Amino acid sequence: MSFFKNRYTVISGLIFFICGCATTTERGIDVEAARQSSSNYDEHAVGAKIHQEILSRFYPYTDPKVVKYVSHVGTNLATHASRKDLRYQYTILYDEKIYATSSPGGYIYVTTGMLNFLQNEAELAAILAHEIGRLQYKDPRFTQTDDVVNVATQAGSQIAPMFGPIGSLAALGLVLLKAYVDSTQLTPDELLIESDRRAMDYLLRSGYDPQSLMDTLEYFLRAGEKSIPLFYDYYQSRPITESRVLAVRKGFQKLPLSDKELKTRPLEYQEVTKGVREIYKDRY
Repeated sequence: MSFFKNRYTVISGLIFFICGCATTTERGIDVEAARQSSSNYDEHAVGAKIHQEILSRFYPYTDPKVVKYVSHVGTNLATHASRKDLRYQYTILYDEKIYATSSPGGYIYVTTGMLNFLQNEAELAAILAHEIGRLQYKDPRFTQTDDVVNVATQAGSQIAPMFGPIGSLAALGLVLLKAYVDSTQLTPDELLIESDRRAMDYLLRSGYDPQSLMDTLEYFLRAGEKSIPLFYDYYQSRPITESRVLAVRKGFQKLPLSDKELKTRPLEYQEVTKGVREIYKDRY
């Protein structure tokens, strides 16, 4: 694990050095300046630029059946989210790493490695629901479009040669996390827990078993040694802390589950993602 610890230290150090160089106040992007500049107030523009940056580093997975399936699951979940101003979009990135993330404006990403790792539709819904939950915080710092994108791009370009595309995507996630935390005053752990709470609500209201969120956390905790390099970056951006697991369990216990028929749909999921699994069947 020392390799991973050192890897994360290097990534974090680069990110916060870059963020420090690119910002104008002690806490980062000047929020007041952003508010005064209405021409920069476009969260969707921030997301679109970041989306372009991500697509410049990854091949999208374009099997129409899988793309439609993931988008359908995500769209159904997003109907229960409070922010109706976002244009939720779902992109599958062709990479063996087990990863998912999101960016401003409603952009949500999941890798083929994640699709291969999950076992049913409810678990996919849990991963997407968490990302949708994170996007419910409208961050005034993203009004400074160029500053946010430049910081993210610099972080990605510095880290990609050392750690590859997922490393650069993880860097982007940490840059956005820092912006969210600075503007909302939530700790990273609080942001995780609140996003999980929202995710369980979306799952239940969409007819999925909220147990799937706990299941995915357990999978990561129980993963074998060979799998650790594959999900390490996801674990760093979405840590599975003791407080997070306890909060999910407590939240689950409070849900009104009696007399509800909840779906997991393992057979449908396995059938749709069969092509993805074929890609990786001889690798692990």
